[in-house]
Amino acid sequence: MMYKSSKIFFIFVNLIIILLLFFIKKKLSNTKKIGVIGVRHEINIGTNLLKYAISIKLKELGYIPYIIGTHWNNFNITFINQTTNLVIIHDNFSEIKKDDYDVLMVSSDQTWRKFDKHFYDYGFLRFAQDWNIKKFVYGASLGFDTWKLSNKDDQMAKKLLKNFTSISIREQGSIKLIEKHFGFRPIIVLDPTLLIDKKYYLDIIKGYRGQKDFNKKYIFVYTLFNTNYIQKAVKNACKVLDYENYYFLLNNSSTIQNFIYYLVKSSAVITNSYHGTVFSIIFNKPFITIYDKSNAKERFSSIGNLFNLNKRFFEKTQNIDYKQLIKPLSIDKKLLNKLKLKSINFMKRSLEI
Repeated sequence: MMYKSSKIFFIFVNLIIILLLFFIKKKLSNTKKIGVIGVRHEINIGTNLLKYAISIKLKELGYIPYIIGTHWNNFNITFINQTTNLVIIHDNFSEIKKDDYDVLMVSSDQTWRKFDKHFYDYGFLRFAQDWNIKKFVYGASLGFDTWKLSNKDDQMAKKLLKNFTSISIREQGSIKLIEKHFGFRPIIVLDPTLLIDKKYYLDIIKGYRGQKDFNKKYIFVYTLFNTNYIQKAVKNACKVLDYENYYFLLNNSSTIQNFIYYLVKSSAVITNSYHGTVFSIIFNKPFITIYDKSNAKERFSSIGNLFNLNKRFFEKTQNIDYKQLIKPLSIDKKLLNKLKLKSINFMKRSLEI
């Protein structure tokens, strides 16, 4: 009798296991794969953290993200490779096949800036123009304050954009340019790095310790290109505030951990980078952003207007108010949360949740 009971129990347990495996397999088979198309993979810290943030948010929403871009010889792929699914286009976008993904998403950042021959593919998904697949744009940026595309580019882009179910951009000031040249009014969404909780960034530096210690407060200096006007500003700021400085320079040995660690530990930030500005906001660091007029002012003025931070932005020829580096940030949290919700809802609708 005991043997019979054990046999029944054994069969019951195995039946439960089979049912669980069936439901797990069914759930996985129903999980949509999202191909996130962007510009080339490179060492730019903001670009890589943007890809990280998009991946985190898509996972939170129950999708499987694949971060896709062309290869750049000096790119260190370690971080993205460790945190999400990385796909490198070696030759051209025809390497992507129709059945590879359930949805294609044009990534945020300067995906509507003509960097190279792949422009129509990374910005407008030309390689998939005839595919019966859902396509949308999240938070594209033109990269400049003036229209840089030719009439031929305009016509091709307009043709390709007709295949998209939803389109959004990152900068408020680009709306009129896009209306004029592309013939529609896009939705404004936040940069993806602002959509996830900052704990995800702090997780990156758990157990990490930088190699340099400071005897007093210091300014974190993050520049995409080191210039005389930035060096002069940092020197003056350190003198006025009696701070030290830490320069984070982009090169092949740059790491995401180093960037986040020293920014988090700093007392203030000086930058000429859009994402240097964004991460100052995320970590609530007093900052000043110094830009060259030719370096896409709209990217800075847009986020400055959005969060009422315009006093912290300076054109390189202006007199700089270094006292901004000791004034706490005043971010309207309700506004930020409202914009996050709007942006995430756009993404949800675009993904058909």
